[in-house]
Amino acid sequence: MAEVLIGSLMIGNCSDRLCVRVSRMWEFYDPQDESNLLHADMVLIDEEGGSAHAQIYPPLAAVFKPMIKEGNVYNVSYVQIKKANRMYKPVDNDIMIGFTKWTTIEELIEVPPAFPEIVYSLTPFDQLTTLVDIREYFIDVIGAVTMISDVATIRTKMRQTQTAKRSVTIQNESCTPLEVVLWGGQATSFPADQISIAGQDSLQIIIFVGTLARSYAGTTSLTGGSSCKWYVNPQVPEATSLAASLQHKRSPIMSAAGSTQRVPRISTAEHKKVSEIKHLHPFKHEKVEWLVTVTVLKIDQLWWYESCRKCLKKTKPHGDAYKCSDSGCGHVGPPNPRYRLLITAGDEIGETDFILFGRMAQRIVKKPLDILIADNPARFIPDEITKLVEKVYTFNVSFTDSTIALGNVCFQVNTVVAEIGDGGQVPISPSGSQPSSISSAWAASKSTSADSVPTGGTSSQTPQSTKNYSKDKRARSPTPLSKGGSSVTRQVARKILGGSPDKTGDGHDLASGIADSSLHKPAI
Repeated sequence: MAEVLIGSLMIGNCSDRLCVRVSRMWEFYDPQDESNLLHADMVLIDEEGGSAHAQIYPPLAAVFKPMIKEGNVYNVSYVQIKKANRMYKPVDNDIMIGFTKWTTIEELIEVPPAFPEIVYSLTPFDQLTTLVDIREYFIDVIGAVTMISDVATIRTKMRQTQTAKRSVTIQNESCTPLEVVLWGGQATSFPADQISIAGQDSLQIIIFVGTLARSYAGTTSLTGGSSCKWYVNPQVPEATSLAASLQHKRSPIMSAAGSTQRVPRISTAEHKKVSEIKHLHPFKHEKVEWLVTVTVLKIDQLWWYESCRKCLKKTKPHGDAYKCSDSGCGHVGPPNPRYRLLITAGDEIGETDFILFGRMAQRIVKKPLDILIADNPARFIPDEITKLVEKVYTFNVSFTDSTIALGNVCFQVNTVVAEIGDGGQVPISPSGSQPSSISSAWAASKSTSADSVPTGGTSSQTPQSTKNYSKDKRARSPTPLSKGGSSVTRQVARKILGGSPDKTGDGHDLASGIADSSLHKPAI
C-alpha cells in the first residue's frame, strides 16, 4: 500500500495510506435538537504541512471517535475524497476526506519531531468587517490578550435555552481591540485563570481558529462555537513578531464581569392577538415588542435576495459585480444571498404580514439558504418553504421601519419563540419544488422590500489581507513558513503550548446566540 500526501489526493475512492496528525476535532449537532449529532469534524495535517477537512457521519462517528485523539498521528486508509463543502471550511483545500465503513486507522507511535501540529490562515483585524455573516471559511486571528470576562449563563434569542458565554478581548500590533465571544463548552473550557495569572508578568499571545465574524451596533466581533480552538503562546513567527511589537505597551490582563457586547435579554413582551396590534399607531409603538401565536397562511414568491456584504441591504447588478442600493453605502462587490421570507399569518380573529430575514428565517426553514438555491431551479419555491403553510409559531415581533416609510403594516420577527405542534401541511401543488405562482397575489403586492437595511460598519481592503474574494470563490494566500531551509506555502507550527479540549458541539452558526440583524432594524 503506497503512502500519499494530502496535496496529491484526487476526488474518488482512496485505498492508499495517509499519515496525518489530527490537528483539531469538533462535533456539529442539529441546532433544532442538540442531542442529534450531525457529523464529527477534523482538520488533518500531513508531514509536509498539507491540510484537509475530514468528516465522519453517524453511525460511523460513534465507531471512530473512541479511536481518535486530538493531536495524535495516524495512518489512515480506505477513505473517500470528496469536493469540499461550500460553507464552514476550516482550511483552504478544494477537497475533503470522508471516513467509510471500511476506513482503517492505526496510531503512529514514533512521530517525526518536525511533524506539524497546527494549521491556520490569519486574517488582519481591518479585514473582518468584510467577512461579517460570510460562512464560506472559518476565520483565524492572532492577538495579545488584554481582557477576559467571567463565564455568564444567559438565554439567547436564537435558542431560548440557557448557554454559557465568555468574552476574550485581544489586540493587534496597532493596539486595536477585538472581542472574541466563546459559547457553550468553549466558554467554560477556556483557561482564563492560567492566562490571567501568566499575563500579569508577560504578554499572552493567542491564535483563535474556527471563528465567524458578527456585527452589532456597528462593532465587529468574532464568535466561537464548537469549531473554535485556541493556541496560547505558539512558537510561530507571527506570535514572535506580535510580542516584539507590543512588548513596551504591555499591561496586566484585565478582568471583566461580562462581555462588552450586548447580551440579548429574555423578552418581557406581552402576548397579544393580531387584531390588537395591527391597528396600533407605529410612531407611538415603534420600539415595542409583542408575542403572537399565528398560523402561516401565505408565503410571498420572493424568498431570498442578493444582499450587500457590508450593510445587508439589497444590491443591484453593476457590471460584473453588484452595487448596494443604499446611496450612503454604495459598496461594490460580490453579493451575499440572504433569506427574506414575507409571510401572511394570523390567529382566529385577524391576520397580517410578517417578515423574517437571515438566520431567523433559516430557523423555521431548517436548511441553509445556499443549499436550497443550488437544489432548486430559478423562480421556484422549495418544498421546505411551502411546507411552512399552516404551521403554527409563536413569534416575538415589532413594527418594521417600512410600516412607517411605505404605509403597509408589516411586523418583523425578532425571535422564533416556539413551533407549536407539527403544524398541518396543506398540499399546494405536487410534491418537490413548487412554482412561485403559488404565493398569493395579495401578499406579493406588499411593498416590504430589502431596501431598508441599516448601515453597518465600514470595510477596508489592504494588500496584507490573507483572504481575498472573487464572485464565486475566496482565494487565500497564507504567508510561507520556513521548513528546514525550504519554503512551505502553508502556515504550520511545530510546537504549541496550549489548546482547547472541545467536548461539545453546539453548531457553527446558531451556536453563537447572537441575534441576526435585519433589513429593518436589529433583532435584539
